[in-house]
Amino acid sequence: MGVSRKSWLVSTQSRAMAAGCAALVFALGLLAASPHFHEQLHHHSDPSLDDGCAIVLFANGVAVPVSVTALPPAATNWQESPRVDSTEIFLDSPRYRFQPERGPPMSG
Repeated sequence: MGVSRKSWLVSTQSRAMAAGCAALVFALGLLAASPHFHEQLHHHSDPSLDDGCAIVLFANGVAVPVSVTALPPAATNWQESPRVDSTEIFLDSPRYRFQPERGPPMSG
């Protein structure tokens, strides 16, 4: 009983967190799409203060000032594989006496 109750609690918490995240994304999208609602949220404050606003960042995307560093690949020595020369090519004989599209006519 303890395991199922714990999994029910975790399931309920994860669903509540997902619903909260979905509501946040919906609210940010609504406020980013409607200048009227965005302006009411700030109560007619100075428009230059919108630089750090979460709604403006959501609408325009966030540019991270930290550069992405990637490690260079490990140095490897190139080795050419030895060539194998084939002198003859052997073809298999067909499994059918007649090719399937050229079989004997059907009697009927």
